[in-house]
Amino acid sequence: MSDMEASLRYSSAPHRREAILRRIELDGYVAAADLVTELGVSPNTVRRDLRRLAGDGLVRAVHGGAAAADMAATPFTDRSVQASAAKRAIAVAAVRHVEPGTAIALDSGTTTLEIAKLLPSRANLTVITHSLPAIAVLAPRPDITLIGVGGQYSRDTRSFGGPETLAGLEHMSVRTLFLAATSLDGTGVYGATPYEAETKRRLIALARRTIVVGDARKFALNAPIRVCGWDAAELLVTDGVPPGFKDVAVELASPTPA
Repeated sequence: MSDMEASLRYSSAPHRREAILRRIELDGYVAAADLVTELGVSPNTVRRDLRRLAGDGLVRAVHGGAAAADMAATPFTDRSVQASAAKRAIAVAAVRHVEPGTAIALDSGTTTLEIAKLLPSRANLTVITHSLPAIAVLAPRPDITLIGVGGQYSRDTRSFGGPETLAGLEHMSVRTLFLAATSLDGTGVYGATPYEAETKRRLIALARRTIVVGDARKFALNAPIRVCGWDAAELLVTDGVPPGFKDVAVELASPTPA
């Protein structure tokens, strides 16, 4: 054990919380289980510290730990109405890449939910998803074979995640994955939490091709966990990219004027 670890193990509550804040400032996210080990305190103590920091607005509580407070944290219902015209235009463009008679995977997210709403009829599709809103949209459709993947439910993302979700995806295979993102930049796709990122990576692994979908605002947002580089994607469908962006093939979707 290092001197720093030893000092943290016996720190007072203010010192512990300062250490937690420094860790989140560096990494953007910290797992509660890691804090138990690093700080040498009980899970209950860590939970109390994180609740206090979240209550003070210094961090954002997420499943399994805490993230930076300034990270994209808008509830799903609010995100669904943000850039709604752009998201629908992106979905319209994305569904043109759905091949009849194939299996596709839909990541969780408000843009992929729009794709679920627009999937063509009588296309003999199989759809795999861990997104509860997408499952709700597709469940009534007799023309689609729907495979819903369960796990621990996250109210923030309205999706399932964790070890059970990863295990459920392990032996599946799809032709096309439509991958959502919390943020985008020149190096690739980013997610909000390790659980979310790991689910996205598993989806990428089971797909023959990956199409990233996200509106232009995602280039201005920050998220702490890198999901993949652009070499893992075949195409980005969006309504705009930063000047000079040439990291992956781009299909620009134009919202229809109201």
